[in-house]
Amino acid sequence: MSDVVDELREVGPLGQSVVYAFRFLFVVTCVIAVGWFFSNIHQIPPDSQAVVVRFGQVTRIQGPGLLIAWPKPIETVVVLPAHDRQIPLPIMRFRDNAAEEESTAQGYVLSDNPRFNSGFLLTGDSAVVYLQAQLFYQITDPAAYLVASQHVSPTLQRLFIASAISVIAGRDLDSVLVARPEIASRANEVRRRDKLRVTLLNAVNRRLQELAKQGSSLGVTVSRVDLVPSIPAAAKTAFDNVLIVSQNAQTRIATARTYVETMMQDTDREKDRIATDATAAAGERISNAKVATASIAALAQQTEGMSRGMQMSRLYYDRVGPLLKKAGHVEAVDSSGAAHLLLPGAVR
Repeated sequence: MSDVVDELREVGPLGQSVVYAFRFLFVVTCVIAVGWFFSNIHQIPPDSQAVVVRFGQVTRIQGPGLLIAWPKPIETVVVLPAHDRQIPLPIMRFRDNAAEEESTAQGYVLSDNPRFNSGFLLTGDSAVVYLQAQLFYQITDPAAYLVASQHVSPTLQRLFIASAISVIAGRDLDSVLVARPEIASRANEVRRRDKLRVTLLNAVNRRLQELAKQGSSLGVTVSRVDLVPSIPAAAKTAFDNVLIVSQNAQTRIATARTYVETMMQDTDREKDRIATDATAAAGERISNAKVATASIAALAQQTEGMSRGMQMSRLYYDRVGPLLKKAGHVEAVDSSGAAHLLLPGAVR
């Protein structure tokens, strides 16, 4: 130690300053070197994954946790979303156009400039629909995604637009959206509308697979498609008018059915009344007939075994006696006209 002090005394103040400065720079350099050596240590979040690139070549892919890599520029760490994470991608062609700016509360307005109608698609039955869409994709191949990262968004948008044009053109309006409420609840139409998103999803993934076979893989797969279809304002007004007419027709049909049902109930009540009255009248007539023939029936029971002449004589005497009592006088005239007999009778 004394030797170092003696050397510093010999070089003088200027030499001492140079020595101290050199030592300070040495220490600073060592600290910077140590910091640079440990500068590429990362903590990967649970919803992410890391791609380690060494001199432009992907060397490994690591999931969540602590990542230790060589410092830059030897190795570069790129943090990407994890495989299970869904990344939203709005389809800008269906949003950034003048038709959306001209949209009203009644729907979207077709512009005279075809350039501004990019959000409108033609269906298989020559109808026009306005489509708002957003898809969600997942990273399946981080290495391929890293290489094509700048082209993923525009490529997915182009693939989705091409798929949407093809799929919508192969369907009628009722299988895309609820345009006619009178058939909206049909099971077949509901299945077709629900299947539209799945069909678009499969069409985009199929085009991605074709790109991968050609060596241009994006390293992604589409996991979900959200659609908001609607119709232009003029068509919406027409459909609203049709709906109003249909509702009025349904109201009139319901009123007519109510009236018919009321008439049928009144008719049934009248029929039941007539049948009841007829049954009562028939019963009364039968009762009266039984009363009127009761004496004859009783006489017939009393004179069983008698001849017909005797029964008629018995009936005659039973009936003539009360009649003669009511008469003022009675004349008996012989049928030959030779004699007649007058019998006095009681006058009431």
